[in-house]
Parts: sequence; structure tokens; C-alpha cells
Amino acid sequence: MKYPEPGFKVGDLVVAAYDFIEYFYVHSFYPEEYEAPPTHVGVVLSLDSQPYYFGEYIYAILCVDGSTRYFLEEEIVLL
Repeated sequence: MKYPEPGFKVGDLVVAAYDFIEYFYVHSFYPEEYEAPPTHVGVVLSLDSQPYYFGEYIYAILCVDGSTRYFLEEEIVLL
């Protein structure tokens, strides 16, 4: 399976947030009761494109707090 070119490359500084579908659904009815999902700032360490990742690239992000977290491409924005 041929994938399109990745949107980010190793070394890019990014901001990422996990896609909380439940947050957006519930937040639309009770906006004052729920906090926004946390965002993470970090550097792209690596990327992978296996078919079981929903047909998207998955990125390993080294966050500024020292943790490595994994995000799909749609959850990341270039800083």
C-alpha cells in the first residue's frame, strides 16, 4: 500500500493533542463543566506507517516533560 508523503519529519517541533471525540460531543452540551484536552509540545523522534494505524502515519513525539507519546498525523500541528 502506497502512503502519501508524511506531513512532518524527524526533528520538527510540534504541538499535539489526543483526539477526544467524547470531549467534543459532551463539551457541546455542557461547555462550562469540562476542561479542554491537554496539549503536548515536543520534537518528532520517528514515524511509522503500518496499515493497522488507521491508514495514517503514527509519530513518536519526545515531549518537553521528558515523556515519549504517540500521535496520529491528524492530532499534530507544526509549531
